[in-house]
Amino acid sequence: MIQVSKTLLALLALAALFQSGCTGGSSGPVAITKVNPYHLQPGPYTRSEDEMIVHEHRRYLHGAVDSDEIRERYGNYFTIFWNSANRTPATVKFEYCQASTGPQVYSKEIRVSKPKRKNVTKLDITGEEYKRLGKVTQWRASVLENGVEVAEYRSFLWR
Repeated sequence: MIQVSKTLLALLALAALFQSGCTGGSSGPVAITKVNPYHLQPGPYTRSEDEMIVHEHRRYLHGAVDSDEIRERYGNYFTIFWNSANRTPATVKFEYCQASTGPQVYSKEIRVSKPKRKNVTKLDITGEEYKRLGKVTQWRASVLENGVEVAEYRSFLWR
């Protein structure tokens, strides 16, 4: 019994060693560390004891006075966190599919001429685009330098 446990423990330690080498993003001088998606949709306000959850909903609606302004804010919001060790000008590219169009891929790009070591890029799919085509079902974020992709982060459902 003790021998089997030692063997199992050794196998688990070996598996953990191999797993530590795998990363979700790239390991070069540019890396996307995290993408925070948020879906602001019609319906009742979020009720939670956690004030941060309630605050996020209110933050996206802040300043909307009438029902038309509130409807224009419904949609998907994405915050992309990325690092750049070499601080070369880059383009953050966001590709996504929406509910009404199935596999059709849409794209948005934001040029960052002077990136810092730690960067935050925000994108949204709201307003008429969200009303016509529906919520974002899958997405992929990437960072390009001189037209070459140097970092990537994708949702679980991305092809």
